[in-house]
Amino acid sequence: MRAEIQNMKQELSTISMMDEFARYARLERRINKMTDKLKTHVKARTAQLAKIKWVINIVFYILQATLMVSLIWRYYAEPVTVLPGKWLAPLERLVAFPTGVTVRAVLSASG
Repeated sequence: MRAEIQNMKQELSTISMMDEFARYARLERRINKMTDKLKTHVKARTAQLAKIKWVINIVFYILQATLMVSLIWRYYAEPVTVLPGKWLAPLERLVAFPTGVTVRAVLSASG
């Protein structure tokens, strides 16, 4: 479509407006009509691409949320890491919250 518009514009530039006004005006109207049609197609395509992108983003977020929930569900009761008791002495119970495993209990069980 763009190539056709370019061809018509080149043809329009070869026509003398004074000598062949009717032909010049017809071609100019065709160019304007084709340009408007192209703009409509571009807008429709842009809207369609935006919808596709939106759907892909939603699907990605749903998959991400599903993965996070399944990982939390599966590994909820397991500690992520075990640190020496001296490092977190005042915050020991807060850090051990989801598992309830205190640093001293893990250290005494392993040692």
